Amino acid sequence: MEIYIMRHGDAVDRMDPAMKTDEMRPLTPLGQEEVAGMARVLERLGVKPDVILTSPLVRARQTADIVAAELHAGRPAISDELAPGGTMTGVLNDILAAGPPKQVLLSGHMPGVGMLVGYLVWSNSDIIVPFRTAAICRVDLPDEAPFPGAGDLRWLLPPRTASRLVRR
Repeated sequence: MEIYIMRHGDAVDRMDPAMKTDEMRPLTPLGQEEVAGMARVLERLGVKPDVILTSPLVRARQTADIVAAELHAGRPAISDELAPGGTMTGVLNDILAAGPPKQVLLSGHMPGVGMLVGYLVWSNSDIIVPFRTAAICRVDLPDEAPFPGAGDLRWLLPPRTASRLVRR
């Protein structure tokens, strides 16, 4: 199973007076552009997720919606486990409950997405892999044993590097 873990794109600053709650912060125009660019990279790589799971927060949902539209994938489903405070076990359970799918894309937040990589690859969510906004990583889990620590970290791609790949 291929798991594509994505941090949401650049979002409106939490100190912006128009933002009443952190949960409501939308993507900025730059964030929308970053996410669309990353989705084009995924398309070039032949990624077509069977399932897209997203945090319920606005910026993560917008990220998932942009990726789904660019990849002509199904409608993203909400996973409360991808919101801040969610559990790594809960995320893995949500993935497995979805099929398990051949390819799944997750849209979430730091430090949760970084902790998830640590959990899937090293069975240790104290290992937090850093993600820039709109960065994506791929972790492969064996279909016959999709448990913490069984993951293989294939790559981690920040938007700046990805944009160079798309231009080639």
